[in-house]
Amino acid sequence: MTTYSSEFKLKNICLFLVMVLIPSIVLSLLFVQFRYYQFQQDHRRVAESTARLHKNNLDRFIGDTRTSIETIAMTIRPITQDSKDLERRDDITNTLHQLHRKDERLSGLYYVDMQGDMFLGSHPLSKIINVYDRDFFQDVIKQKQTAISDAYYGRLTGRYIVTMATPVQNEKQQIGGILLATLRLDYLKKLTKQASPSDKVQLYGKNQILIFDTNHDVEYDDSSFTYTMKLDQAPWTLVVTVPAVSDAQITHWFIYSMFLSLIITTVLFLLLNLWRTKRQNERERAANEAQKLELIGTLAAGTAHEIRNPLTGIKGLVTLLSETHTNEKDQYYFSVIQTEIDRINQIVSEFLILGKPAAQNLQTCDIREIITESLPIIESEANMHGIQVKVDLPPTALLISCEQNQIKQVLLNLAKNALDSMQENGQLTISSIKDGKYCVLSITDNGTGISKEVLPKLFTPFFTMKETGTGLGLIVCKRIIEMHAGTIAISSELNVGTTVSVTLPLVK
Repeated sequence: MTTYSSEFKLKNICLFLVMVLIPSIVLSLLFVQFRYYQFQQDHRRVAESTARLHKNNLDRFIGDTRTSIETIAMTIRPITQDSKDLERRDDITNTLHQLHRKDERLSGLYYVDMQGDMFLGSHPLSKIINVYDRDFFQDVIKQKQTAISDAYYGRLTGRYIVTMATPVQNEKQQIGGILLATLRLDYLKKLTKQASPSDKVQLYGKNQILIFDTNHDVEYDDSSFTYTMKLDQAPWTLVVTVPAVSDAQITHWFIYSMFLSLIITTVLFLLLNLWRTKRQNERERAANEAQKLELIGTLAAGTAHEIRNPLTGIKGLVTLLSETHTNEKDQYYFSVIQTEIDRINQIVSEFLILGKPAAQNLQTCDIREIITESLPIIESEANMHGIQVKVDLPPTALLISCEQNQIKQVLLNLAKNALDSMQENGQLTISSIKDGKYCVLSITDNGTGISKEVLPKLFTPFFTMKETGTGLGLIVCKRIIEMHAGTIAISSELNVGTTVSVTLPLVK
């Protein structure tokens, strides 16, 4: 018992691992992978939309700044360092100073002559700075239109700056000077960071010089999502980096999916265990039934003949005694003895049938002929009880492979049971039909019927509803039908009647 209990526990543990734990882990990992893939797709879209947003903002910033300094350049006239017009110099300086104060996008406005000398500005200049060698200065001279620089190290500020340059023209539309506007990178960085605080936004010049980084102190790993986009208004490249999913988020997804998976798989495991237990009980019940029948068969095979031999002698002696003692009272006793001897013989015959392993002497027979041959016996018994017998047979033959006497015995046993369940003026119906590859024999009565509680017990050995029954009649019928590769089923309703259906395979 201990060994069986240990094996059962071990099987349950293995089944739990196979049905609950392993599937839950696999499902959770699949869910995390799916969620991670979904997260990647979402973040790629977020990175793209964020980059597009910042690109539009930066292009608008540069465009507005370009328009602003070009407007300023149109309000002033060219001047040289050698000019003696101090009033014009002061006017330009004041104009640059006032316009710079009003425009927070700019860190300074400066006037440069054609030799590249920066000698006027919104801030006082301690010395003259020459920018003739700067690319943006040469671009303005050549293209005669506004140009924007890459990030470069300013000689005046001592840090990396970006400059926008636009030509200042005289009355003849000739370039007489250049107006420089240095952009406030901190202001540009602040605006960008406000738009997306958690993202890392970097702006690079055309020489891959970093102009600004909104989150320079944050380092993202290789699993982060990066989207690159070129600006329209400047030769700059915008790089937006969106952080990847964190380990904590992945752990949260795994725990959540593991919890749900465990609930679902545990419910399935319990349902399977319930089904296994029910099936095991059915198997044990069937095994018990088979064991009982095997025990009866073994008992019958060993003792039936030994019982019949003395019974034959007893029956012969009783017959002789009945011929000698003709007294009415003695004859009554002899008849009782003969009846009981016949009853013992019937029980022994049923034991012998239970003990046979298979049907023998199989022949091809027409089920209609078997019914017709058994009909006189059934009608005789029915007439004694005032019961009408109705027979419904098909016009064509229904050939089955069987031992005729055994099938006839089944028919007679089932008809006898039906007659015993009916009262006077009842009706017994015997019919046979073809159902595909099978022949279906039905015995129907309109007797008292059988309750739903009793129906499952009808094929239990020694169970009977009759006072003088042995509880072996239906068992014998079932055994005979199963030996012929058939099935037997009973349907009944109280106070309505009972139908016994016997299904046997037809001969091909």
